[in-house]
Amino acid sequence: MKKDVWVNERGMTLVTVLLVLIVLSVLGLGLLSLTVSHAKQNSAERSHQSSYYIAEAGVTAQMKTLEDEVKQYYENTDDQAQFFSQLEQYFLNEPVTIDSFETAFGKQPKAVVTIQKVNDDVPRTYKITSTGTIGKHSRKVEKTFHVNWQKKGGLSLPGEMAVYTDTTISLAGGAVISGNIGTNSNSAGTVSFDGGASHRNGSIYVPKGAENSAIDAPDYMDIDKPIAIDKPTPLTLPPFPEYPEYPVYPDKKIGDKWNQHVVVKDGKLLIDNYLADNYTLELKNGASFSEIKLVSNNTLNIDVGDSDKAIVVDHLNVQNGQINIKGSGNLTFYVKEEITMGSGSTINNNGTIERLSVYLKDSKQSKKVKLSGSQKIFGSLYAETADIEITGGGGFQGHIFTGGAEVTISGGARTYSSLLYAPSATIRISGGGSVKGMILSHSFDANGGAYAEFQELDIDSIPFVSNGESGMPDDLITSEPLREASR
Repeated sequence: MKKDVWVNERGMTLVTVLLVLIVLSVLGLGLLSLTVSHAKQNSAERSHQSSYYIAEAGVTAQMKTLEDEVKQYYENTDDQAQFFSQLEQYFLNEPVTIDSFETAFGKQPKAVVTIQKVNDDVPRTYKITSTGTIGKHSRKVEKTFHVNWQKKGGLSLPGEMAVYTDTTISLAGGAVISGNIGTNSNSAGTVSFDGGASHRNGSIYVPKGAENSAIDAPDYMDIDKPIAIDKPTPLTLPPFPEYPEYPVYPDKKIGDKWNQHVVVKDGKLLIDNYLADNYTLELKNGASFSEIKLVSNNTLNIDVGDSDKAIVVDHLNVQNGQINIKGSGNLTFYVKEEITMGSGSTINNNGTIERLSVYLKDSKQSKKVKLSGSQKIFGSLYAETADIEITGGGGFQGHIFTGGAEVTISGGARTYSSLLYAPSATIRISGGGSVKGMILSHSFDANGGAYAEFQELDIDSIPFVSNGESGMPDDLITSEPLREASR
């Protein structure tokens, strides 16, 4: 073979160029792949981050709508139960989808928002959750918020009055009123005194024009001439509330394997066995019972925790026993049918009256509430239509509101500053009965050593009416910080 064949270098340039082109192509493809990968990663990161902002925007939008609705429902409802019931019918429903966002990178973002109730306390707690989605990416955020209720409307009071009526005031048999008294009636003889009755430490107020005819009393009593009032004070009960709806408390058994008692059975709370004595009912939320029954001087403790709680019950049947309130919150009983108190039974014995409120709905069984002897309920009562009879030192040691026709108090004494508000009733005090506070009624009749004395009331402490402040509460709706929810 010839030597020049092996040393011939023709064509090497082409080979070198091809090798360079191959290397550059590989490098170019690598760079292109890397660029595309980075672009996809950036796009995914952008979508991932955007989905968070979409979720956050969903919460913001729904909270703004919710705040407007809360204010509207608050303005248009008169009681707490109705307010929460209507509000929850509005927003505790199907998830809300918000898709009014502008498209991004050819994709339509959306947020799906749901609201769940956390408890039945007041303020009531809810959780709003929003899932933001853009393309294949989604993130979830949540926020806890609270809705409050403040009583509205105030109560029209006729000033500092021991007794004030729409019609007559009659005192006889040594009855004494200490403080101002007044009436809306301009009839002759509408304020009468007889048989050693007396009026101390105050004036008598009657409508203008009735000053010379309103008093019916023997001449020897020398009753001061009444003072004219320009216009009457209307006596009207605040709206009776709609009762809340709570789940029936589940069945519960106590004791050990040898001795057992079903303390809650088919909606009945039965403190009718020695094993149930001193049983503590822990209320995490509101609860419903068909009956709460105590016998044999047993004790029931109701632990409300650190917030206000409520119980709806058909028959509050305390035949013989004591109910104590534990925790720092207040308790409300919504009674549908009947309140029975027997023997020396007590509820919230010696506790502050502000801690207990009792509503009694109109029913066939609720025509009268009777407390006698040492039966005491340290709290306030609002009976829709029931008559009230308190004898022998027993009774509600707080405020009494009723739409009934008669309130009778005889024997014993009421030791708390209280408001007896019964615009349709005749309030009768006899046999040494005593009321300190204010009596507002259709008519008033006192005899047999009865005593009524004006004491100033803290209107803010009365559970059935507001303090009369106008405007929207500052804390009607409050919320906690937003956070990302776990998947």
